[in-house]
Amino acid sequence: MDERRKYPRFGVSFPVECTTLPSRKYFYTVTKDLSLGGTKIVSNDFLPKEEPFKINVNLIDKVIDLEARVAWCNEERKQQRYYRGLRFQNLNQKSKKELSHFIQSIYNA
Repeated sequence: MDERRKYPRFGVSFPVECTTLPSRKYFYTVTKDLSLGGTKIVSNDFLPKEEPFKINVNLIDKVIDLEARVAWCNEERKQQRYYRGLRFQNLNQKSKKELSHFIQSIYNA
């Protein structure tokens, strides 16, 4: 499979709070990777493609709220969980700058 991503992904695991929209059901999970374009998370439930989300990302010294949509959702073999790719949407300049700074700090660590 030829993957062409707009932004490079960095393997990083940290806690996030997700809220499904419009139901406003929330759950806590962890990321598996992060980029300026999105993140991969672990969850216990399948969610359909394009499902809207709000995600609170804890960047150690601040929390940023991001809008996202499910890009894909795959079941992990022999586990009762799913990996979900979330694509960030409507990223404002401030959030983009904070996220970029955080990614740079991880990459340069």
